[in-house]
Amino acid sequence: MDSPMVSFLSNVFKLTTGTTLAQIAGIILIPVITRIYSPEFFGVNQLFISIATVIVGISSLSYDSTIMLPKHDEDSMNIFALSTLWILGTSVAVGIIFIGFGDWFGGFFGTPAIADYFIWLPFFVTLSSFFVLLSEWLSRRVKFGALSKGIVMSTASTKILQIGGGLVTASPLGLILGNMGGTGLAVLFMLRELKEDVALLKTVTLRRMKELAIRYKDFAIYGSAGGIANSMSWELPAFMLAYFFNPTVLGYYALATMAVRLPMGMVGTAIAQVFYQKASEEKNHTGSVKAVVREIHTRLIAIGIFPFIVFVILAEDLFTFIFGVNWLVAGTYAQILAPWFFAVFIFTPISSLFGVLERQRGYLSFEIVTLCTWALIFYVGGTFGDPFLTLTLFSLCGMLIWGSKAAYLVRVSGAGYRDSTLSLFRHLLLSVIVSLPLMITVYMGLPVLILFGVAGITAVVYYLLLFFTDTLIRREFMGILQGSIPAKYIDWMEQSGIFR
Repeated sequence: MDSPMVSFLSNVFKLTTGTTLAQIAGIILIPVITRIYSPEFFGVNQLFISIATVIVGISSLSYDSTIMLPKHDEDSMNIFALSTLWILGTSVAVGIIFIGFGDWFGGFFGTPAIADYFIWLPFFVTLSSFFVLLSEWLSRRVKFGALSKGIVMSTASTKILQIGGGLVTASPLGLILGNMGGTGLAVLFMLRELKEDVALLKTVTLRRMKELAIRYKDFAIYGSAGGIANSMSWELPAFMLAYFFNPTVLGYYALATMAVRLPMGMVGTAIAQVFYQKASEEKNHTGSVKAVVREIHTRLIAIGIFPFIVFVILAEDLFTFIFGVNWLVAGTYAQILAPWFFAVFIFTPISSLFGVLERQRGYLSFEIVTLCTWALIFYVGGTFGDPFLTLTLFSLCGMLIWGSKAAYLVRVSGAGYRDSTLSLFRHLLLSVIVSLPLMITVYMGLPVLILFGVAGITAVVYYLLLFFTDTLIRREFMGILQGSIPAKYIDWMEQSGIFR
């Protein structure tokens, strides 16, 4: 049997090629958006998105996350239909509750203006839920190219629509409708990719849906409870920043997380989608996933750690240069949150192991602990009235909790801690050493363009060192190149020893 790494990086490459384009488009357009909308508008939009995200996390009762698990596509299509029914029912309930009690929710969050936008909430929940559902289906069908295009369409069109709405009239509505429109266009595109699977709809029956609902009931019970706890833990900072502080502070936090999670989230999600498919396949074939985890997780640490070291060094300069001097505080927030961001990055790709290994109770336990910790941290920080203290505690505890989640999954997969731990410390040390010239240039106060140039050079050095010291990465990279570079150049590279 081929190594678990075979085709893994190739599929990740298909997704990240597209998501890199989306990332570039997002980075180019966000500075335009930050010059149209105020931090207060960002704050109202973030509160709306946070409420929607919590609902999306439970809209399908977590049945969408089981699409990858059955051996037969007919069963997966029945789960797709079951998830669709739950999504539509949830959206209707959301509309009745939030539109009917909008003023109460606005007063509770200390942001009365949010009540004007709840009419859009059920539509937003429906589209966002279907985006997640379709992503799971395309991943099962190994259509990562189509999924990549959907992500690109969602990201780029969202930013374009937000700019257009802001030019008409700058308000939170432009941000909300832009996000909803971008997601809607992506959903329509992804639906086209199901035309080859239409015949499977004939296998959908109420009886089989009921049987599968019972088969995967732990996902509905523990997975949904864990899902809402997970969504709440992600969005609780937004809720409590709005409650204890004001929409402007929430706006700074929103940009800090969006600017980092945009590239990190898309690349991390791309890796997670491919990993989930590969791990499910490996478990069905061999009954074990430890080889997949051992080979892949250590290399994700190696690849991902360096950008976060550079980000900690450059965050404030990066934010003021790209988004404008009014967003310096957002850069400081992002710098504080960087350790947590990295822990999330190394955990996200393997988080699907909770589903693959059917560890829903463990998932729920972690999410409850996370949610309670966040509530305590933000209550203490909010009581002191210091957002910097609040976010520092949040980042440090987040790094510990997400690191613990990753360690738990590595252990239950049977892969063991040794390789991941060694990879973390070895590449952290290497990253710090390679980035020393960048630290010196920042200390000297050199112009920002010089800082970016030095950062680019250090990145090239780090990844070249990684390339020449990891045989498996070299071999996978050669596999990707063989599809895009003439054979004579590949032969020359092999003869010169580059890929040994």
